Amino acid sequence: MPNRFRVLCALVSLVLSTNLAVASSSAREHDDAFREGWSLLQKERYAEARAAFSKIPPLGYDLGDYVVYFGGEAAAREGRRTGAGESLRLLEEKFPGSTLLPYLRHEVAFAAALDNDVASARDSFGLSRGKVSGSRRMAEEGYVAAFLAGEGGATLEAATLHLENFSVYAAREAGILSSERLWTWRADGLLAGWNLSPGFYAKFAKAAARAGEVERAKALFEEATRRFPPSGEYFGLILDYAEFLRKQGETAAAAAILEKHLADAPPAFRSEARFLRARVEWKAGRLDEARREFLEIAEGDALPGTADRARYFAAWIAEDEEDLVGATESFGRLRGAGNDAIRQEALFRYAYGLYREGRHDEAIPAFEAGETGADGTVERARHRYWRARALRDAGRGAEAGPIFADLAGDAFAGIYGLFAVSARGAKTFRFLDAPSGGETKACGEDRVRLWDRIRKADWAPADASIVRRAERLTLLGVTDYAVLEAERVDRAAARKATGMGDGGVPGLFRYLAGDLKGGIRETSYVPLDPMHPGLVDRIQYPIALEFLADCDQRRSGIDPLVLHAVIRQESRFQSDILSSAGAVGLMQLMPRTAAETARREKLPKPHRRDLLRPALNVRLGAAYLSRLVKGYGGDYFRAVAAYNAGEAAVERWWKRSNGDPAAFLERISYKETRSYMRHVFFNLLQYYRIYRPEKFALHFPKPPATGKPAGDAAPPPPPAAPADNVLSTPPTPEADPTGPPPPPPPAGTPGGR
Repeated sequence: MPNRFRVLCALVSLVLSTNLAVASSSAREHDDAFREGWSLLQKERYAEARAAFSKIPPLGYDLGDYVVYFGGEAAAREGRRTGAGESLRLLEEKFPGSTLLPYLRHEVAFAAALDNDVASARDSFGLSRGKVSGSRRMAEEGYVAAFLAGEGGATLEAATLHLENFSVYAAREAGILSSERLWTWRADGLLAGWNLSPGFYAKFAKAAARAGEVERAKALFEEATRRFPPSGEYFGLILDYAEFLRKQGETAAAAAILEKHLADAPPAFRSEARFLRARVEWKAGRLDEARREFLEIAEGDALPGTADRARYFAAWIAEDEEDLVGATESFGRLRGAGNDAIRQEALFRYAYGLYREGRHDEAIPAFEAGETGADGTVERARHRYWRARALRDAGRGAEAGPIFADLAGDAFAGIYGLFAVSARGAKTFRFLDAPSGGETKACGEDRVRLWDRIRKADWAPADASIVRRAERLTLLGVTDYAVLEAERVDRAAARKATGMGDGGVPGLFRYLAGDLKGGIRETSYVPLDPMHPGLVDRIQYPIALEFLADCDQRRSGIDPLVLHAVIRQESRFQSDILSSAGAVGLMQLMPRTAAETARREKLPKPHRRDLLRPALNVRLGAAYLSRLVKGYGGDYFRAVAAYNAGEAAVERWWKRSNGDPAAFLERISYKETRSYMRHVFFNLLQYYRIYRPEKFALHFPKPPATGKPAGDAAPPPPPAAPADNVLSTPPTPEADPTGPPPPPPPAGTPGGR
C-alpha cells in the first residue's frame, strides 16, 4: 500500500510539474508574440502586427487589454475600421476599466476622419478628446478637431485649426496632413476668399519655413505684403518677413523691405525695425554701420530693454573688431542691466576685457566680484578660472595653482574644470581616450535592480497591480505605455514605499518606465549630493537603455557617455522632438546633414520621419560627431562647437583664439553655442562622476582637504541642482548670433548639422 501511495504521489507531481512547464512555456510564447507585435507595429507593418497579437488570448493574458488595444490600433492604422470597431467593443465589454479605452477611441476617430466620415469621427472624438497623450496623438487630435470644425469641408475655422496643428506638429504625419489641406485650399483660391489676418499668413509662412518649405514660405510672405493694408499686425508681418530673409542670408532684401516700410510705420515698429535693420547690417558684414545703429538706439529714446540689447550687440561687434577698449567700456556700462542674462555676461566680459588688455591687477578683483554675483556653479567656475589665469599671468602663480587644482577635480565646474586640467599640464581628453575599466559594463542593470527594490515595497493591492503592469510593459519594451500605467500610482503611497520626497517620486516612476525626459523634468530641482551620487543623480543623468544599452561599446569611435551628454542637451532623450530650426530627433539632426552622413555610411537617404527613429538618429549623429572629432585631431571642444554651430564658424573663432581652448569658448559669438558647450561638457562630467567614479577620480583628483584651505578655494557645490543643470533654451534653436554669422554651412542649416 505505501508503494502504491508513493507512485500515486509521483504521478500527481509529474502532472503538476508538466502543467506548470506548459503554462510557463505558453507565457513565454505569448510574451514573444507581444514583443513581435509591438515591434511590427512600430515599423508600421500593421497586418503582420495584427497577426502576431492574434496569437495571444486576451482573456488569459495579464496584459490582455493591451493585446486588444494594439490589435485595434493596427487595424485602424491599416484602414480596417470595422476591425478597429470590433476591438473597441471587446475592450469596452471585457476591460471596462482599462486606461486604454480613450486611446482606442482616438484611433477610431482619426481613422474615420481620414475616411471623411464625419459622424463616426465625432462620436469617438467626443469620448477621447483631451484624454490621450503623446505628440503623435496630439497632432492627430488637432487634425480631427480641424476636420470636424469644417464638417469635413473647407471653412475659416477649419483653416485656423489646421494652421495651429501644422505650426505645432510640423514633423508629425497629422501635422503634415493639416498643411496639405491648407496648401490645397490656397491653390483653390479659398484662403483669398476668407477674412484672414496678416498674422495668419505670418504664422503659416513661419511654420512652412520650419518644415523646410522655404520657397513656399517666401511666397506666403510676398502674397501677404501685397494683399493687406498697413496696420499694427501688418507691420508685425513685415518684421517677420525681414527676419526670415535675414536667416536665409538675403540681407539686401531684408534691408530693402524694412527701409520701404520704415517711414510710414508707427513708432514702436520703427524702433524694432531699426534694431532688426542693424542686425541685418551685422549679418551682411557691415559692422561699422551695424555698430553705429545699435549705439544710436542705445543712446536714443528706445525702451530700456531695447537699449540694453542694442548696447550689448554693439559691444560684441566691438569685440569682433578687436576694439577691446570700446567693448570693455560698453560691457562695463551693462553690469547693471535689467536683463539678467545680459547683466551676467557683462560682468564677465568687463573683467575679461581688462584681462585681454593686460590690466591684470584690475581684472583680478573684477573676476572676484563677478564670481560673487554669478548664478550657477559653472558661471562661478568661469570667473575663478580666469582669475587664476590673471593671477598666473601677473606672476602670482602660487595663488593661481590651488585654484586650478580645485577646479580640475570639480565635476560641477563643467568645461572650466577641463580647462583647469589643461592649465595644470595634463592632456584634457585623456579620460575619453583611456580604455574602459568596466565600471559601466553593467550600467543597463541599474533600472533592473531598482525595479526589484520597488517591487518589494509595501504597496496597497491596487497600486501593487499597477506597479506590476508598469514593470511588465517596461521589460517588454513598451515604455510609453509603462509611463501611462505608472502615472496611476497614488503619489502618497509612492512616497511611503520609496522613501523619496514629493519631487522625486513622479520622476522615479517616469525614469523606471522609460520616460527619461519626464524624469529629468520632475527632479530638476531636487537636491543632489555632489559627494555621493544617488538615485536622483541617475534620474537627472539617465542611461538610455532603449538607444544606448551598452555603455562600454563605442559608436563610430565615440564614448557612449559622450553621446549621452550630447543627447541630454539636444533633446532630453525625447526622440520625436523638432527644433525651431528644423533639427529632428534625439541628436537633433538637420535633414541635409543626416542625408550626407547616411551617404558616407552607405545607408539609404533618410526622410525626416526616419530621423524620428532613435536607432537611426543615434547612428547618424554618432557618425557625424565622430567625423568632426577626427577632423579636429581629437579636440572635442571644437567638435562639439561645430556640431552645434557649423565648421565655418568654428574655424573663425579658433583663429581668433590663437589655439587656446578657453579663449576659443569665450570668443564664440553665438550665445546659444557658448551655452551649448557649457551644458554638454557639464553633462559629460556628471555622467563620469555618476557612472565611472573610479575613472573620474583617477583623471580628476580632488586636492587633499588637509591643512588650512586656500583663500581662493571655492565653496562646495550647493545641495540643489546647479543652474547649468537646467535647460534654459529650447533644444537646438537657431543660433542667436552675437557676432556676424558665417555664410550657411554646406548642409544649409543655421545650426550647422
